[in-house]
Amino acid sequence: MDTTLDSVTSFEQFVLLSVAELSAAEETPAHSYDVTTTAKDRLGEGERDAFGGIERQEVISALGSLSEAGLLATAETEDAVGKGRPAYELAVEADEVVTALTGDDAVGSYARELGA
Repeated sequence: MDTTLDSVTSFEQFVLLSVAELSAAEETPAHSYDVTTTAKDRLGEGERDAFGGIERQEVISALGSLSEAGLLATAETEDAVGKGRPAYELAVEADEVVTALTGDDAVGSYARELGA
């Protein structure tokens, strides 16, 4: 899995950690809105400099890339108004993701917080 994580951007890794956080709270499969909210809540000063902020469209794109890389699985769920929306859950173990990213310069602080 390390090589797969190395093939995605730091922002995508940050989004993946947000899905891992939601998974640990048993809130997956999660919609892009929930992932965006979680990522924004976790955005620390170091990440803010690296990413410049988090926009929902960027998160949606990252979720798609992570799904293509085999790190996320998609599920079709209904939102509050009954429309089918894609939702995402980890396709790998959360502990493996967190452990693999703890030493990363860009997202390591987030991974360490999740692993604590």
